[in-house]
Amino acid sequence: HALALLYQSRVVSQVYDSLVNRDREFRLEPSLALSWQMVDPRTWRFRLRPNVRFHDGAAMTADDVVFSIERAMAKSSQRAFQLRGVTGARRVDALTVDVLLEAPDAVLPEKLVFIGIMSRAWAERHGVTLPQDFNARQETHAVRNANGTGPFVLRRYEPDTRLVLEANPNWWGRGTSAAGGNVTEAVYTVIQSDATRMAALATGEADFVIDPPFQDVARLQQDSRL
Repeated sequence: HALALLYQSRVVSQVYDSLVNRDREFRLEPSLALSWQMVDPRTWRFRLRPNVRFHDGAAMTADDVVFSIERAMAKSSQRAFQLRGVTGARRVDALTVDVLLEAPDAVLPEKLVFIGIMSRAWAERHGVTLPQDFNARQETHAVRNANGTGPFVLRRYEPDTRLVLEANPNWWGRGTSAAGGNVTEAVYTVIQSDATRMAALATGEADFVIDPPFQDVARLQQDSRL
């Protein structure tokens, strides 16, 4: 919740599921929430997916969802802008959560994409009930460690160098329409130099690069190997 940058979101969303997601056509689809409905003008009710577990084996419940929504609204959270108009969340039962609003909001579910759900117990155990204050260069346990419910588990993180994700064999989406891939490991490598990054792509050292330099796009399009 401490950052809302596109590059960071691409990685974090593989580790932490949200209540809702987007499908290949960019339409809203269930994730940790199976269904949702507006029960009154200022309340949206979300019914959670049963039998979901965090990477450490703990069960995900409504308490974790309430905690995560309120954590994402904290002062140090850069996700708070997505939750403008939300006044809080409350547990209805173990698998039901109400999100409370200061005014009616017909598109609230759309705003919950990328609001990652964390384990309350894990956060309390490691002193990270509030997001890292990134602008103050704060260091916390959650900066280098993770415990989500997502399809990939964080195995190694070397800041500004490389990050290794490993497929979560116990992911709730494994074997469903939500899981269409066969990736067992993903390694993100930081290559600051444009020329070096393009060379890694050309030699096969990298399977893909993000945002190649504009002047190289035409040449890349002519390369039959890519």
